[in-house]
Amino acid sequence: MTAAFDLLINGGQVCDGTGAPPRRADLGINGERIVAIGDLAGATAKQRIDAAGRVVAPGFIDIHSHSDESVLVEPRLLSTLHQGVTTVVAGNCGSSSAPAIGLAAEEVDRRLQRFVIERTWTSFDEYLSAIEGRGAAINFCSFVGHGRLRQCVMGGDRRAPAAGELAAMRALLASSLDEGAVGMATGLIYPPGSYAETDEIATLAAAVSSADGLYASHIRNEGTRLVEAVEEGLAIGARSGARVQLSHHKAAGRQNWGKVEKTLALIAGAREGGVDVAADQYPYTASSTSLGVVVPDWVHEGGTDALVSRLRDPGVRQRIRDAETETERRWDAIVIARARRRPELVGQTIAAVAADRGIEPLEAACDLLVEEDAAVPVVIHSMCEADVEMVLRAPFVCIGSDSSAVAPEGPLSEGQPHPRAYGCFPRVLSRYVRELGVVSLEEAIRKMTSLTASRLRLRRRGALQEGWYADVVVFDPLTITDAATFDRPHQYAKGIAAVVVNGGIALDHGIVREPLHGRVLRRGRDLA
Repeated sequence: MTAAFDLLINGGQVCDGTGAPPRRADLGINGERIVAIGDLAGATAKQRIDAAGRVVAPGFIDIHSHSDESVLVEPRLLSTLHQGVTTVVAGNCGSSSAPAIGLAAEEVDRRLQRFVIERTWTSFDEYLSAIEGRGAAINFCSFVGHGRLRQCVMGGDRRAPAAGELAAMRALLASSLDEGAVGMATGLIYPPGSYAETDEIATLAAAVSSADGLYASHIRNEGTRLVEAVEEGLAIGARSGARVQLSHHKAAGRQNWGKVEKTLALIAGAREGGVDVAADQYPYTASSTSLGVVVPDWVHEGGTDALVSRLRDPGVRQRIRDAETETERRWDAIVIARARRRPELVGQTIAAVAADRGIEPLEAACDLLVEEDAAVPVVIHSMCEADVEMVLRAPFVCIGSDSSAVAPEGPLSEGQPHPRAYGCFPRVLSRYVRELGVVSLEEAIRKMTSLTASRLRLRRRGALQEGWYADVVVFDPLTITDAATFDRPHQYAKGIAAVVVNGGIALDHGIVREPLHGRVLRRGRDLA
């Protein structure tokens, strides 16, 4: 009897995500699942995707995204979908959109105001339900941010929690995990996360371990104290029993280039010693963060309003100047990515703004933080190519964009975001597979799919297997590339022929299809 499918992807080279080499095969899909893989030449289908000359792979999984609000602004998640990504993980670097109580609610509302969105949630469950009600083109899940837990319980205080406060944070973390959070993420360079000592993090990570969630960390230092910061992350894993994910692994600052050789060896040694630890990276030599990182932690105490108020005080600025220790800070490498009130500054360096205003760079940075209510994303050029390649070669490193979804038009089109928002995954396949041969095609795809799925404990995702969810990307291995640049980032990647999410065609030769087929993935229901 002739097989019949809802969707047939025929004629392609299947790279199944496990690290096995590509093989000629067709994919038959019924409903949300892959039901047949092989020679399906005689089959009939309601819809077909011709994959001749192309690679058929599992949809890419972005383990480190910041699309917490983007998914509510533009549910199609356009820059992400056009990369071939079928699942994103938000809530990273300690800054999730839930829970939202006290100062946490104020800071979440501040971020939502930019998009004229009114928050309808307090709990983690209510946040995920809001996304479910809006819909999404791709699958979505989220960590609960340690910084948000602190703000919910302690406000913006720069101190250790009292016993009752730590218990309250742990209870709020446990309820968020029960409601679907994939784990907890820290941002240990960002207040209030940076105010936490190792003991606090290890105690909370033990609750993550009890739920078999993942502990992800933007570690405490990625420059001069990189090695010590990695050691702290490994110690937290060893003490708590939690599985550890070291976020966007890199060495920032010329004086620190090459240190990743030692940190990768530390990670490998910890893995051999029984610590379940891995890392992720984005394939660029520039990072992106908030300009607020250039002022000390104490200036941030109390939240954004307190930060801006302090920076208006010349005496505070003098204290910052007197305490400045980053003697090698390159103000000419810090580029303004967005300035809503002064859009003409986008693309300029802090050094250039300072020169134009006839003031010191630190003074210019403080002025901008006041003028823009501290919302000044920047791109910082600080890493080296050799380190990027070394990290990519490590078998325990997967890929994460460290970006929120943006778009060429509409409310997500402001400024000059880091090009990783549009090009992270295609760049690995074009530059580091096709052009430089740093890793093989099948290894790169494993790093974007099954390796990531295994870190998250995703059920039946991350590989092309019969009975598994049909999250699939079809691309041309000879033409796939990242078109986005630092000067012109708002350009979709090229070479993606089709993206399938839960069995439905989401992207077809650049055209976004309706309806939206993404699902909110919750720990306990969609994660093992």
